Amino acid sequence: MTLSPLIDQRPAARIAPAVPSLAPARSATARAASYALLLLFWGASISLSIAQTLTMSRRVAVEGVKTAISQPVVDAWYVGFLVPAIIALLVLLFRVVFVRNDLVPLLVTLTPWIWINLNEFTRGNVIPEQTILPIGVALTFWAIQPRVSDLKLYALLATILAAVSMALTSSAPTLMYMPQSFDEATEKSITGLPLLAGFFSHPNANGLFLVLALPLTYLFSRWYLRWITAGVILTAIVWTSSRTALFGAAVWLVVMLLSLAVRRRIAGVLGVVLAILMVAVVVVPVTTTDPEAYTERGAIWQFNLAQLSGLHWVFGLGHNWYTDNYPMLKSALSSAAGHGHNVFVTYTVTGGLILVSLIAVVVVFSARTASRLPDRERVGAFAFLCVLAGVSITESAWRVEAPDTLFAAMLVPIFIIATQSSRVPADEPRFTGGLTGESAPGSELRRHRR
Repeated sequence: MTLSPLIDQRPAARIAPAVPSLAPARSATARAASYALLLLFWGASISLSIAQTLTMSRRVAVEGVKTAISQPVVDAWYVGFLVPAIIALLVLLFRVVFVRNDLVPLLVTLTPWIWINLNEFTRGNVIPEQTILPIGVALTFWAIQPRVSDLKLYALLATILAAVSMALTSSAPTLMYMPQSFDEATEKSITGLPLLAGFFSHPNANGLFLVLALPLTYLFSRWYLRWITAGVILTAIVWTSSRTALFGAAVWLVVMLLSLAVRRRIAGVLGVVLAILMVAVVVVPVTTTDPEAYTERGAIWQFNLAQLSGLHWVFGLGHNWYTDNYPMLKSALSSAAGHGHNVFVTYTVTGGLILVSLIAVVVVFSARTASRLPDRERVGAFAFLCVLAGVSITESAWRVEAPDTLFAAMLVPIFIIATQSSRVPADEPRFTGGLTGESAPGSELRRHRR
């Protein structure tokens, strides 16, 4: 696109500063709708954990065993995803009829789920609705187009959740701490206190949820909001003593320092950091030979990868392999062996190298999209991707099912980042206003000229 039809023939030096203003403007209604949608998904993802925490006793909780909860809570959980799915269908129909929108970001984002469902279909298995729901959620974000900057709402919600969980350790410690076996794990505790599980079933799950929200604190424009939210979340992460979450926090700190030291080529520098971490996700489990390494994850990695042979490396063993074989995994390893504790291991076992490659494509595509965003959104998006890659080395941080306790913390930001580039270029006509409240940037420039 050239600016000459819109702004006569002005020198390039005078045109350059105006480029950032090409981002479509949003109405207050569209912004409110985006926040409402994000809040709905966040509530649907975390509500089950909160309900379990407030209605069951941690004294009877056992690692690896799912505790039954009341049917009304289960029904409410699914309704939380059904409502935006219906909204997405209506908005999608509206945008297909009235608005020109780029399908490429959506298709790229959906490829892992398309493969998972196709792989299950070819095996003659019933396609689980948990792997279909993320497709509907991605469609929702593609249609409504929330901004990366809107994700600061998740940083605020995570801060509130962390603050409440830490406050309740005094008034209701049995709700926030793990059962006795975890209370006694003082050798892992950094603070000398029992490990903080918060509203989750395990301190590691709490730490993972919080560390994925940590990069989003950078999206606040006011410095004191950035550091207050980051400070509260970091305090809770240290309290969990989750080594994976602490490593993710260290990755976040490196990204923050680089954003201060390098400004002109920050996208390229952070892209290198992301690439290194993505390589580590594969190299670390493959090269680890000590079964006790990484808190006995070495044994899990070796045992899991040993199940693969021939075409299993390409297509995997099936999406439900860990669920179907959990008794065997628990007997051979431990009750914590319900997944591969590494994104490469987990999804090579279930979906093969094809699935792992498609996940990598989504991350790379998201990074490419992030590099084109405004400065604050660019750093925030890259920080999230780097932290996600960092924690994926020792945990199955990438989630492919919904509902899930980490769905809003992990998949929602990915969907939003990846679909940012689906906005129509400024030189193409589009429906102005509409449900997104956006107007063509060309029209903004014309009005400015007049």
